[in-house]
Amino acid sequence: MTYRNIQGMRAIAALMVVSCHMFWSLVPMRTHWAKPFFAAVGPAGVDIFFVISGFIIYHVVRRSVASLGQVGRGRAVFAFAMKRFIRIYPLYWIAFAAAGLVLLWSPPTALPLKKPVVELLMLVDTIPNYVVGVAWTLTYEVYFYGVAALSLLLLGKRALWGLAFWFSVLIGAAIASAWRPWTAPLDYLFAPILLEFLLGMAVGMLVERGARKFHGTMFLAATVWMAAGTWLVARDPASYLLRVACWGMPAAVIIYGVITLELRSRWIMPRALQYLGDASFSLYLWHVIVFDAMVGAFARLGWIGVINPVALTAVMVAGAMGTGLLSYHYLEKPLLRRLGQWFVGQRVASNALGTEAHAGNLAA
Repeated sequence: MTYRNIQGMRAIAALMVVSCHMFWSLVPMRTHWAKPFFAAVGPAGVDIFFVISGFIIYHVVRRSVASLGQVGRGRAVFAFAMKRFIRIYPLYWIAFAAAGLVLLWSPPTALPLKKPVVELLMLVDTIPNYVVGVAWTLTYEVYFYGVAALSLLLLGKRALWGLAFWFSVLIGAAIASAWRPWTAPLDYLFAPILLEFLLGMAVGMLVERGARKFHGTMFLAATVWMAAGTWLVARDPASYLLRVACWGMPAAVIIYGVITLELRSRWIMPRALQYLGDASFSLYLWHVIVFDAMVGAFARLGWIGVINPVALTAVMVAGAMGTGLLSYHYLEKPLLRRLGQWFVGQRVASNALGTEAHAGNLAA
């Protein structure tokens, strides 16, 4: 089935990240009174995305396993991997090219550590990504997809056991890192934030097995948990362990809750949020690029320091949202449709939880 509340949560996560970044590109806004709140809470949108991704991939792997008898292991793995590839890379490469032009048009005062372009294009251990800043999260997504595909290839119907083994290694590595932090590249390979995908898969297992018990007190407790955890994460923002404990775990409870409410026909998120959830990947990928481009334009027009920075920021947000929606309709959806038909033989869903081949399936 299509989980409409999950789409709404994707929209909320994207808006959280956008709200965080809108204070950074325009220098006068960096001292705005509201910045500390948004800068502290906004990044938790990434953790919500990761939990949702784990939930989705759990169902996709289950469906791939079910198809092994009909299409064979090789075809099932190819379809799984190709759908993941089509879902991420084509739009990312377009955004990467646009961001490269923006760097020439509006270069930042300082760049983080540069990495080889090939690594950036393939999203392999590219943290930070100095071209498309938000793409550091896609690096972990691709890593997770790769482990899922390898598990499906090597273990077939026992693919979930392969993922379980990988997560057990991550848990052991997270415990070990408390005594001695990992150094590159192990800090990427064993990053505790990857455990948020496990939390999402756990939610998927609960839902699949018919768990429907959820009370408002759990939702309230998870919200308070995340809010209180924000204070702890703000004290040590580089700690992925803290992110998992303070943001990932309550996010999993909230996501389980909104799914349960939908399954029990208690509450469905507004259509506007569902629509923004469909477009969340484009919104997420483009917003910082648009912010930087517009700040460069404002500087050349002489507006910075003359026009109210809040008004300029409102224009930036409107521009980023508009660009994201245009990208969704005229880039993302056509690319998924055409590339899916060419390489997989069926349309790849334009949203992470829409239907693909026939009604009732979770999308790849």
